[in-house]
Amino acid sequence: MSAQAVKDKPIKVLWLTSSYPRSKDDSASVFLRYLAEALANQNISLHILSPDHCEVQVTEQAGGIVCSHFRYFWPRRLQLLAYGSGILPNLRATPWLLFQVPFFMLSMFITAAWIVLRDKPCLIHAHWIFPQGTVAVLLGKLFKIPVVVTAHGGDAFALKGFFVGALKRWTVKNCSAWTSNTNATADAVGPDLPKPRIIPMGIDYKKFASGNAQTALKTDSQQKIILLFVGRLVEKKGVADLIAAVVGLPKDLLDRVQLWIIGDGTERDHLKKLARDHQIEDKVVFHGRLPNAILPDYYAAADIFIAPSIVDANGDTEGQGVIFLEAMASNIPVISTNAGGIAEVIEHRKTGLLVNAKAPEEIKQAIELLVADKELRVSLKTAGQRVAESYDWEKMAVKFVSLYMVTREGLIISF
Repeated sequence: MSAQAVKDKPIKVLWLTSSYPRSKDDSASVFLRYLAEALANQNISLHILSPDHCEVQVTEQAGGIVCSHFRYFWPRRLQLLAYGSGILPNLRATPWLLFQVPFFMLSMFITAAWIVLRDKPCLIHAHWIFPQGTVAVLLGKLFKIPVVVTAHGGDAFALKGFFVGALKRWTVKNCSAWTSNTNATADAVGPDLPKPRIIPMGIDYKKFASGNAQTALKTDSQQKIILLFVGRLVEKKGVADLIAAVVGLPKDLLDRVQLWIIGDGTERDHLKKLARDHQIEDKVVFHGRLPNAILPDYYAAADIFIAPSIVDANGDTEGQGVIFLEAMASNIPVISTNAGGIAEVIEHRKTGLLVNAKAPEEIKQAIELLVADKELRVSLKTAGQRVAESYDWEKMAVKFVSLYMVTREGLIISF
């Protein structure tokens, strides 16, 4: 086969991931679906393997994408390790789920091995270093195909300990190539390891730049200053600090604001109690999980986006923060914290405001500043939107396609 014929053939890639949208409207790791669709537009044939769950529905996929799910526990309703708040928060909230981990890994390995034998992909791409990356490297060695591993954040910051740390290092050292969404995530994996290619996760820029505010605004919100949070309700997102910041606002400003919290997770009941205890439950609207397709309307309706991430008790924090890019694309100013890889997305007083983590008073002051300073709001929105456009999925997909081609050609050369 000629070199040109090899290049023109679709690159068949098997993805391994611990989370992928279970239905058309599911928001679980929805960024992976957008990346998959962008790759499918660039001559990549994807088979995506993710965990089974009772909410998985048969969903029509874009051309060139096949989704499979591995069953790892019986009865099906007890498959609770993945999804929801994420594997690590789920394990902390329900320790008996640790019993499911070996079944999870074994089932993933066996199902993936069968797909490799049947479909003969050119390479395997694992999202998250452990367990997917480790399983992928084992498969790569068994079937002699290249493996790409991507670190997203939680796998870098939160997975500590001698045994897991050794597995992560072994995985990175033995894969064909690895990528990280930010330099901060890469450094957390290990500064002495082979350097990754930095490829951030992206956004559908046009989608978030064209939200309809009136669709999301209700009668009681029309004259309010809308403060918006979007994300999983887990400790590392710092939503408790956001509620404390709102509580501290001067009464005249507090009377004018409404805090919208979109998302779900293990902290939801605790956060609702905080709002009640501080007697601001009438100021806080918990929207729960919303379909990703309608999120642009909620961003468009907001006046300020706030996501005050922290380093939680287990060392976990924000690897990149795609939600900031969504907010910036939606032309609203952003407040966040200088934690994890956030400073690689937001430049203080240029594309957003950065405050110290676990500092509700600083969040409060940032809110007051943006409400009072129209010129600053406008400059942040303009610069932020320009930066967000550079993260469009089509541009990120080109970088992954280039990596896939180099990795595939590297295997051919080695033979």
